[in-house]
Formats: sequence, structure tokens, C-alpha cells
Amino acid sequence: MAKRSGTHYVISAQRLENGAPTYLTAAGMWSPRLQDALTVGTDEERDSLLAQAGKQEHLVCDPYFFDVRVERGAIDPLSARERVRAFGPSTRVRRPDPDARIQEPLESAGESRP
Repeated sequence: MAKRSGTHYVISAQRLENGAPTYLTAAGMWSPRLQDALTVGTDEERDSLLAQAGKQEHLVCDPYFFDVRVERGAIDPLSARERVRAFGPSTRVRRPDPDARIQEPLESAGESRP
């Protein structure tokens, strides 16, 4: 079995209503914020929570666990996938500038403009 690189586990799923990532909290509720998630340190706790999450499939779909590192009270996901799910893309998405004029192509070869 591969050695764990994290210090804790977090249970995650997707919300049925909108597909957004969500995390199981200590109160047994689901939160869109990773920092609200319940972290557990043993395989037994993880498996128990995963079983409980599986019973909430009227709210979420496909619950699963992933490794995190907890340092100074902050939850840090270890995989790139979970970082993107928790914090969004690592590059800024450029939106079209509404004030920019649409540039028409210059004259095509062999065509002239009036």
C-alpha cells in the first residue's frame, strides 16, 4: 500500500442542485468552503464518515475522500485536482472587454473594400 503524504482526510462530493464541490462538516452538513470541512486522521474515522455521506445522496453525489495537510489550523489539499476544486483555476480567466470595438478583418486577398 502506498504511503500517505497527508496528515488528515476530508470527505467531499458534488451538490446535486448545481454540481458545485462541497465538503462534509463536523455538524454533518455540507459546506462549499474547504476550510469548514471536518478533518479526520484515521482510516476508521474516514470510512465511517464516507458511509454516512453515502446515505446523503439526496443532497450530494459520489462522496469520496482525499488527503490534506493541516498546518496552523488551515486545510491544504495535496492534489492539483482538489486545489482547483477548492480555490478555482490557478490562472485568471480573461473576460472579453465590453468596451473594445470588434475588429473587422482587413481586405482579403483579391477583394477590395469600397
